[in-house]
Amino acid sequence: MSLATPSYKAKTFPWRNGPAWINALSQLCPVLLAINWVTQGMRHMDLPELLFRLLLEWLAAVLLLAVLLLAGLSALPAVLLAAVAAHTLSFTLNGQVWVCARYCRLFRGDAARLRRFADDAAARLRALPWLDEAVIIGSWGVAGPGPRSDLDLRLVFAPGLAGWWRTNLLLLRLRTAAFLRGIPLDLYAYAGLDRLAACDPDEPMLLVVDRNGRLVRRFAERDLRAVP
Repeated sequence: MSLATPSYKAKTFPWRNGPAWINALSQLCPVLLAINWVTQGMRHMDLPELLFRLLLEWLAAVLLLAVLLLAGLSALPAVLLAAVAAHTLSFTLNGQVWVCARYCRLFRGDAARLRRFADDAAARLRALPWLDEAVIIGSWGVAGPGPRSDLDLRLVFAPGLAGWWRTNLLLLRLRTAAFLRGIPLDLYAYAGLDRLAACDPDEPMLLVVDRNGRLVRRFAERDLRAVP
């Protein structure tokens, strides 16, 4: 594949108005995955999620470093290896590997499997009495899942310290399950409803959980649909 040939669907980056060769290079699958490995979607996270992500990665790095030092590895290689390994664990188990992989030419999705995952996730979220809001956004509500679709799932953090822990651990469980099942899950949790207001108003907002009716009241002018 030449540098001028994008993947089936071009990935948008902040430097999209830069030199053509950089734009073309950034569409190559190894480069796409490398960029996602470095950033891991952190620029899209609200502070409560970002803090947990950094804390979890730091703890993993410290534990790995201790193991490597006990195994006799010298300090500098041990620090570098622990940092890379912890970041890679975050990239896989708590990241969005398959969301990024959708832009690669060899990716083959399964719409039926994606829908089954969405149904399972919706049932799991509705069974949590402490979770008040969860929605599916994006093109899912327009045309349903396709072979290169992802599942754009957004949660709203439950209040308090307990809600912070519960929501972040839920994100970790859902992302790990999606990684192991090969599901492109684009998942974030927001600190409030304001971030949801920035979603494309021309696309339906699919309500998974709206326990107190806040979403219906806040987005009464939007195309709101209940997820079965």
